[in-house]
Amino acid sequence: MSTDGKSRIAELEKELNAKEFTPHKAADTLEPRASDVRVASSWDQPKDSTALAAEEVHIAQHHHLMKKILLGSLGFFVVAVAIAMFVSLNRSNLVSPDKIAINITAPVAISGGDSFETKITIVNNNSVRIDQADLFFEYPSGFYSASDKSDLLRVSRNIGALSSGESAEESVNTMVYGEENTEKEVRVVLEYRLAGSNATFKKFTTYVVKVTSSPVNVKLGMLKEASSGQEVELSVDVESNSIRSMENLLLDVSYPLGFTFLSASPAPSYQNNVWNIGTLAAQGKRTIKIKGIVEGQEGEEKVAKVSLGTQSSKDERVIGVVYTTTTETLALTKPFLGVDLVVNGDRSPEYVATKGEALRVDAFWVSNNTSPITDAVIEIKLKGEALNRYSVYASNGGFYQSINDTIVWEKSRNPELAVIEPGARGSVSFSFSPIPLSVDAGRILKNSQIVLELKARARRHTTGSISEEASTFASRKIKLETDIRLTARSLYYAGPFKNIGTLPPRADKETTYTIAWTVHNASNNISNVFVRTTLPIYVKWRGAVDPAGEDVVYNESGAEVVWNAGRIPSGGSREVAFQIGLTPSLSQIDTTPLLTGDSLLTAVDDFTKTNLRDKKSAVTTNLSSDPQFGQNEGGVIR
Repeated sequence: MSTDGKSRIAELEKELNAKEFTPHKAADTLEPRASDVRVASSWDQPKDSTALAAEEVHIAQHHHLMKKILLGSLGFFVVAVAIAMFVSLNRSNLVSPDKIAINITAPVAISGGDSFETKITIVNNNSVRIDQADLFFEYPSGFYSASDKSDLLRVSRNIGALSSGESAEESVNTMVYGEENTEKEVRVVLEYRLAGSNATFKKFTTYVVKVTSSPVNVKLGMLKEASSGQEVELSVDVESNSIRSMENLLLDVSYPLGFTFLSASPAPSYQNNVWNIGTLAAQGKRTIKIKGIVEGQEGEEKVAKVSLGTQSSKDERVIGVVYTTTTETLALTKPFLGVDLVVNGDRSPEYVATKGEALRVDAFWVSNNTSPITDAVIEIKLKGEALNRYSVYASNGGFYQSINDTIVWEKSRNPELAVIEPGARGSVSFSFSPIPLSVDAGRILKNSQIVLELKARARRHTTGSISEEASTFASRKIKLETDIRLTARSLYYAGPFKNIGTLPPRADKETTYTIAWTVHNASNNISNVFVRTTLPIYVKWRGAVDPAGEDVVYNESGAEVVWNAGRIPSGGSREVAFQIGLTPSLSQIDTTPLLTGDSLLTAVDDFTKTNLRDKKSAVTTNLSSDPQFGQNEGGVIR
């Protein structure tokens, strides 16, 4: 500290301690100027004037920002309060579906066929009006109009506008059918709009009606499990619960996919699945037995459905009002005894047998059961007009019952079938021949086939000592191919053309001949029929064809003659003739030259879808088919 500073402090201390000290008045003090105020950043260095000014500006900006934040918060608070007051004041003007009541009055249970009334009351508890209100009833199957018994799916009612506090009431008279103790859920939908808006709003509710009884019951009995190809029986029982007779009843059976109808008792009234029950007496009962074969993949489920009701007024084959419907499910499982039919070593579902072919059939079996099966019986029925019943021969102890064309193998003649252990395998076989169906046989059996139907049955043991008989099935078709026959003839005197030149033919001189082709067909229709041959280098095509409309073409580049005969029906035949010219060489003297190459017939069997063919050797100048031909007129002379 400087010397002047210290002297000044000493003087002040002396003045304060003096008895005559008088305090200074406020006016005696000096007010420093703002520009004289300086605050140093340290005791030793004065503060820079530029830094001080910048700091003052920063402080001023900070105060300004805080002021803006304060004013913004205050403004947000005011707006929030205003919105809350607006919502609170106008809450009663908003439309809420919860404030629209749909009250339903309907029975909770009803007997099938009885009519009942459903009342719907709609109350608008909103403080504003709703417009263009429509009410919809959406029904499940089984509901009908009580007035005309028409099928009900959706019923609509126009409500219109409902002011605040206003209500509207609607009613619907219906009747319901269904199985006993089933519940039917009805959906009720209210659609409405707000004034000045095109938007549609909806409110939903439901109610349930229980069908306590049906005027008529249907029971469907069917196996729970079967193997593919197995014959199954559907048993349908129709039983009246009514105290009065029921008229015009119709039963409709929907078979599962893969079900082949075989027979029914009584027989169907329409097609193979609709029965006209007619009038069913009070407490009366009817039973229908249906037999068929079910086919499909292992593990597949087959569903059969039976519907019963009254005939439609528009179509007597269709149910108008359905009283009841029931279904049953059958699961396809691996057969307890797997069987397979093999024809001449071929496992195809269809085997095509050629003319005169002998047939051997092997029936292979294998046990798929987890326990032994006993008393197995294998039966194979042979069906078809073409079966030569005298040719059937059964081996492995089989017995051919000619009265019904069935071969039977059982344990008394084949001990292997007495007890079959799990996984055991075996086979039985037989042979036979079809009847002759050749062109020469003179007997026409169109689209002939022989069907083999195998049924194997045995007893399998379940829990305890209980046993049941089970069956499995297999079948094969043997289609018989038609016989086609080609004849090729060389002619001079006979035939449609007048031939020129000498007989016998002379070397270096032309002699014309007629070539005639005939195609014979036996049992099945054939198509794509073609006959082809080639001409030797010394033979010329003369262009004459008879009949004139036949499609016969000569290809010079290959010297090939082609006849397109098209289609020939079962038992039919076709013939064509064309003319050629022979100019033999000196080297052919004393020979009978070829007039054509081999003739080849090709066709397609329309029934078996197989390719057919027949071939005939080349024809020569030895005209054995011409009745006027002399013995020495064939060889070439000088």
